[in-house]
Amino acid sequence: MSDGNGTTQFAISPLKRRTMLRGAVAGIALMAFGGGLVRQANAQEATPKKGGTLNMAYTSGTVRESLDPARASMGNDTIYCAHIYDRLIRLENGFAISNQLAENYSSNEAGSAWTFVLREGLSFSDGTPLTTADVAYSFARVLDPATASPSQASLAQTLDPQGIQVVDDRTITFNLQEPNSQFPLQIATRNFAIVKKGTSEFTVETAIGSGPFRLTSFAPGESWEMVRNEHYWRPNLPYLDGIRQVNIVESATLIQSLLSGNSNVIGQVGPAQAQLIEASDKAHVAVSENSAFMYVVMDLTQAPFDDPRVVRAIKLAVDRQALLNVVFQGYGTLTSDVHIWPGHPTYPENLGIRAQDLAQAKALLEEAGHPNGIELELFTSPSLSGMVELATAFAEIVRPAGINVTIRQENAGTYWSQIWQVKPMYVSYSQARPPVTMLSNLYATKPAFAETKLNNPEIDRILGDVRTSLDVDKQNALLRKAWQIVADESGSSVAFSLNVLWGMSNNIRDVRTHSGDNLQFHDAYFV
Repeated sequence: MSDGNGTTQFAISPLKRRTMLRGAVAGIALMAFGGGLVRQANAQEATPKKGGTLNMAYTSGTVRESLDPARASMGNDTIYCAHIYDRLIRLENGFAISNQLAENYSSNEAGSAWTFVLREGLSFSDGTPLTTADVAYSFARVLDPATASPSQASLAQTLDPQGIQVVDDRTITFNLQEPNSQFPLQIATRNFAIVKKGTSEFTVETAIGSGPFRLTSFAPGESWEMVRNEHYWRPNLPYLDGIRQVNIVESATLIQSLLSGNSNVIGQVGPAQAQLIEASDKAHVAVSENSAFMYVVMDLTQAPFDDPRVVRAIKLAVDRQALLNVVFQGYGTLTSDVHIWPGHPTYPENLGIRAQDLAQAKALLEEAGHPNGIELELFTSPSLSGMVELATAFAEIVRPAGINVTIRQENAGTYWSQIWQVKPMYVSYSQARPPVTMLSNLYATKPAFAETKLNNPEIDRILGDVRTSLDVDKQNALLRKAWQIVADESGSSVAFSLNVLWGMSNNIRDVRTHSGDNLQFHDAYFV
């Protein structure tokens, strides 16, 4: 959030009694991640008009897809769930918070109780009223381990079902287990979308939300289609009649669908594909900067990565700039094994960018009992653009250190169900999230996503102190300490943050990107 003088706020200011109206942040952290309008070429001003169905082709379709927003975690389901369902509040430009279903919200002096007031006259896409009973039910579902929500573990540390208090049809209070300045940031994410009370199975018929569109067809891993929600709470929106999406795995076919006009938007595209698109007069590349991370995971509980010397040797063997150049042609920002980047107020002051040191890497391997080098298997998948290329380039770059990597490639369904969080070493992907969320999801002792399985209780203590602190500078100092632990001890080899690239026809406007949701077409229109 800008203070009007170009200054950006990055943490929570003291929690006094306050109300947030019309998307005002009023002290909630803006973490300087990407968001808002995607950067588009040829994006001249135009008058919005209604009509037209947007055709989208996407490369990530997996058997993990679900119409249940509480379980959404993959690339494709984050897109359609964000259009079917709305939340109380959501993350917008640079992690500023805007109101969706909530008209306003406030906290008590301690930040231990947060009260939300719904807009008047809200309804679901089937015309039935949306009340705080639906809100309470939706949050209780996230808290229920049986739902298997990725946000269950982190929310359960903050809230239990008994703390959800329905005051009236429009007012609900969340009485937290302890003060938490980060609570609005936590629940502004995709898993906290509001569903109808009593919904337990999510099909085309029962996936009913209050978002700008309603679902009409769904084939997991293949396609989906939705049409305008005539009961949407934002007057005269959406402009589009509907959205159709198909999954296209082959890169050449994906590009051809855009350039031929069969698709209006394609994603996610790689740098080589981006060059083909930019050479066309029918489409352009839209850029969402610092929006994601693609990285190599080493499970610290499995050999040989249970030896920290091996892990550090591998991190030191990486030439970060070379990896970024080879895989993404420089579309990104270098970082040093953390899910944050230099310049961010929570990036450790003395971390810098870790340089490749082959001699030290070899010495560490020898010390760990591998004087002749080490043999490793690295799993990857064409599930997302760049995953196979990253694995291949990584293997080539670390080989001079005596790290001999064999690439194992699996299809998307197998990868995300049997490789991710299971095998000792694999390529992973994460969208950018606020530091507290990212640290909780990946590096707490009971994380939502058990990738490296770092077990350092100090990170839990830091996160607890951040949530209860009312001092901005203290929060940032604590988070820098946490990221330093991650850089030193985790099994994440994170070389860069990514600029996510999309192919977009020249006749579409006001496509937006939001943290954790990929693209948004709430305000999009054709010209």
